[in-house]
Amino acid sequence: MKKWIAGLIILMLAVPAMAQFAGLPIAGGAAASDAGQIGVSAGGVFGDDFKLYGIRGSYAVIQGLDVFLGLGAIDPDEGADTGITGQLGAEFTLPTDLPVDLAVRGTIARASFDLDVGGDVTALTLNGGMLVSKTIEQLTPYGFVGFNYTDTEVKVDGFGSVSDDETDFAIAIGLEFAVSDQVSLYAEIENVDDTFFALGGRWQF
Repeated sequence: MKKWIAGLIILMLAVPAMAQFAGLPIAGGAAASDAGQIGVSAGGVFGDDFKLYGIRGSYAVIQGLDVFLGLGAIDPDEGADTGITGQLGAEFTLPTDLPVDLAVRGTIARASFDLDVGGDVTALTLNGGMLVSKTIEQLTPYGFVGFNYTDTEVKVDGFGSVSDDETDFAIAIGLEFAVSDQVSLYAEIENVDDTFFALGGRWQF
């Protein structure tokens, strides 16, 4: 019994770090999209405890307001099977006269995966903050500052469940390179309780 209790405690400490993917990657700057514009991005987020691969679609409802939906796979390094993730969010570019673009961004996401010992882990995350960027010809450096809330539940077959929640600062800096008017590549460093790296591409139609 003590072994299982210790195992649950270890999982409760590790899983919040693994689940801090909500809202990540930012994958681009804060410039306003034209109404009706569609975007698709794909890539990966890489951390010490897991890897996350996914695809995200976005749609500009009106100029400056994008809603997006992401689906992907979460691949824990040890002790668990590959699971699934989903993400829903919105980004609104503020109408300012500043020399940089500013946007408010928020997401809600869920991840789940099975444990090798029997049982499963589910995590719900809420992420919100401010995105700032500056486009200089083909390059767009950007940064994000906000907060991330995670609610995690761990179930082990025959030993019940344990839940925990945590709130952390969410910070990201990245660089987007426009290959053409429609295609761009991005690289990003993120920190939400742990440090992550992200690489991917984005297509706009």
